[in-house]
Amino acid sequence: MTVRVRPARLDDREPVAAFTTGTFEWGDYVPDRFEGWLGAEDSTVLVATDGSDVPIGLARVVLMSDREAWIHAARVHPEHRRQGVGSAINEELCAWASSHGALVARLMTEDWNEAAQGQVAGSGYRRVSTWSWPMRDLSVGRIDPVTNGGRRVPGEEQLASGSRAEIDPAWIAWSSSELASAGRGLFPIGWTFRRMTIDDVHSASRSRELMQCASGWVIASGENDHLSVPWVATNPLDAPKLARAVVDLAARRNMASLMVMVPTIDWLDEAFERSGCKINRGYVWAREL
Repeated sequence: MTVRVRPARLDDREPVAAFTTGTFEWGDYVPDRFEGWLGAEDSTVLVATDGSDVPIGLARVVLMSDREAWIHAARVHPEHRRQGVGSAINEELCAWASSHGALVARLMTEDWNEAAQGQVAGSGYRRVSTWSWPMRDLSVGRIDPVTNGGRRVPGEEQLASGSRAEIDPAWIAWSSSELASAGRGLFPIGWTFRRMTIDDVHSASRSRELMQCASGWVIASGENDHLSVPWVATNPLDAPKLARAVVDLAARRNMASLMVMVPTIDWLDEAFERSGCKINRGYVWAREL
């Protein structure tokens, strides 16, 4: 089979949806976002086709900064897997990113997806960090393991909006900590990553998403009954109290669910597990361009 890689077109939407709709148990985000991606100036979507020009695979690359690219939404038709389709698309995405100034391309794989890990390692990527995403269902009626089913009791500390005076202490605490080194200085934006800068903390402060308590700082945002926490600054001694405060924040805001993104560190995973979170993990990979 001859694989051809080309830019995605609007008329590719239906054939792409045909092999991506059931990717996960909950479905897939690709069919809903495909059309919107096509008009974005900071990214490109490529598809692989067979001799009939019908898409059998796709992936997207987006510029996260003037030097960093993120590759995601890699999908291959089940009948064409292990035939070099994903690798062919990845090569072209890296070439596009390099031509637009990127010096590094990154992507993520789930820790259980050995096939994807083998494919990206074979394409010249190296694993640079492991990430945990503690998750918790806070919907009404669910038994709270922390209280053994009884009335929820707030933790010792409560997170409150951090003032501008908290920006420098939060940045210094994080940037000099195990959290920054274990995560290679990366900052999650949804399911994409780039290098974090102090401007991200300033931005969080302006939007009142920078939260603080005696045990540390977090960036937290709520949308559609879901609290997302992509950044945490704390230490091994204070982590249990901060993790409990994060869960309390979600409960106080009447959120139905919570997800935190943190570099995988034993003491931090343990703190969120003790707060009733279930933890999944993934690997971030990087390739120099």
